[in-house]
Amino acid sequence: MRYEPRIIDQVQTANDIVDLISQVVPLKKSGRNFKGRCPFHDEKTPSFMVSAEKQIFHCFGCGAGGNVFGFTMQYENMSFPEAVRRLADRAHITLPEKAEFRKEGQSETEKIYEIYQASLEYYRDVFWHPEQGKAARDYFQKRGFSLELAKEFLVGWAPEAWRGLFEHLSKKRYSEDLLLKARLINLSEKGNVYDVFRGRLMFPIHNLQGKPVAFGGRLIENAEGPKYLNSPENPVFIKRRELFGLHLAKKFLNRDFPRILVSEGYLDLLRLHDKGFRASVATLGTSLTEEHVSVLKRFAEEAVVVYDGDKAGESASLRGLEVFLEGGLNVKLIRLPEGLDPDDFLLKMGAEAFQKLIDASQDFFDYKIDVLLKRYPLSESSGLVKITQESLETLGKVGNPVLVDRYLRKLAGILGVESASLRQELQKLRDRSKKRDVPQISQAETQKMSRPAGDTPSAAANTPRSVQDETLLLALMIDDPKSREGVIAQVAEGDFRQTSAKMLFRQLVELHRSGAAWGWPQVLNYIEDRNLKKSMMDWTTIDWQSEDRQKALRDCLGYVRRKRFQEQLDALRSEIGRAEALGDRDRLTALAADYQKLLQRSKGKDS
Repeated sequence: MRYEPRIIDQVQTANDIVDLISQVVPLKKSGRNFKGRCPFHDEKTPSFMVSAEKQIFHCFGCGAGGNVFGFTMQYENMSFPEAVRRLADRAHITLPEKAEFRKEGQSETEKIYEIYQASLEYYRDVFWHPEQGKAARDYFQKRGFSLELAKEFLVGWAPEAWRGLFEHLSKKRYSEDLLLKARLINLSEKGNVYDVFRGRLMFPIHNLQGKPVAFGGRLIENAEGPKYLNSPENPVFIKRRELFGLHLAKKFLNRDFPRILVSEGYLDLLRLHDKGFRASVATLGTSLTEEHVSVLKRFAEEAVVVYDGDKAGESASLRGLEVFLEGGLNVKLIRLPEGLDPDDFLLKMGAEAFQKLIDASQDFFDYKIDVLLKRYPLSESSGLVKITQESLETLGKVGNPVLVDRYLRKLAGILGVESASLRQELQKLRDRSKKRDVPQISQAETQKMSRPAGDTPSAAANTPRSVQDETLLLALMIDDPKSREGVIAQVAEGDFRQTSAKMLFRQLVELHRSGAAWGWPQVLNYIEDRNLKKSMMDWTTIDWQSEDRQKALRDCLGYVRRKRFQEQLDALRSEIGRAEALGDRDRLTALAADYQKLLQRSKGKDS
């Protein structure tokens, strides 16, 4: 459905871009703009800028940019109409469309989001049902959790019936095919439908926007089956990217030193929140991934890993350590007494004792060394070699040379060896790693790389001056309302060579003559050509001073005049040539006079 411009403007105005983006990207004030780490590519140094004044975003690293609709479309992989509906819902704006049309116009992704919300409400209602949810509530309280916490985390109960959820959603007219794609039901070998979750305490997993996208289910008491069952991946849920509780935890991070606790299980996370450690997340019972670390880096400067105090927890900590190092996020680790998980420790020892563990959390390298010293005998040569090898493999993933130097000297003291010898071994390790990482290049690729530079011209390097001036002129019109009348008086649609630029100029003229207020956010909705939009976004990164903006405008208008004059001269020369060829002396005389007048007029303007 096409929405009227006034509706799009209403939705756009109601959604402040800084407020929208800050829900998923931590932003810090940087001059007149806001700055953060780009959510569209991995980066160590923030290059993602958001302008409250222009209501646009732009990444200097990957080139992404746009308005609130553009961000929503790219971040949530939506079409423009879907983004309009999403932002209208966010701003509590009722769009002028029939409910049945909206239902038909929904994408599959939108419907699956809706299915998960309906499923969450179903499981939650069963949990709070006086009879059906009694066993689940009793178990939850028996574990020492309050029912208030159940409300906060929207805890639910999947009844033991084989088709409870399926029948509930079918009544809401969701098709069997769509429910199968959402991975909430399965088919038996005989082709019968059954619910994925049955007889389980249900923990909804939300994405950063707070939308449910999956579930974690736990058996209660001595029921048969795996203790935990996670949702399979579906069109809105990729397990390696999501963290349980992050949509809540991001609100409680200390802005001066954002540090986040990382645990392993659902109940551990609930206990941490219940005891006041609300800047905490859990990894859905799976190993940490690079994607997890990439997401955490947007919000935190340091992660504190708190896994179970057993061999499995120790191994998980070490695996997580490597992932954090490779992802470039500072990490510390908490040592729990053997046999205790965070849930047990907080119940038995309390929040104060746990805070002491956080305060005494180990640097990642100290933790690694302690683990290695327990595993291998330092007094034996084989043990010394093992400890050295595994320590250096970890240090090879540390990017900061100051930290590497510190850790090498510390390791040398523990092992009783010279730090110079350790440094040599570390360099050998890095050299071997570089050789392994060098890609194998085929003969065809080698030939392609050896061609002269002129054979494969770069599009960026060969962007015509005309294109740059056209996009700059359009950008200045958008940026400076005072210049618009003068530009429209001096420039015509035919002065633009790019078809997309001509169309945009026509639209800007119409907007100006409509008398409505407009700027970057509104104009970006009109630009469909990706190359033009990218070129336009590049100009938004300039923070113009008034004098510089006026000079740039004069340069662009001068370019347009010179281009138009040259085109007129070229046209007259062509006509003169044709008149000569035909022997038309009268027309030749008239054209020559026009040519002279044009040259004289040009001199008058230039003087």
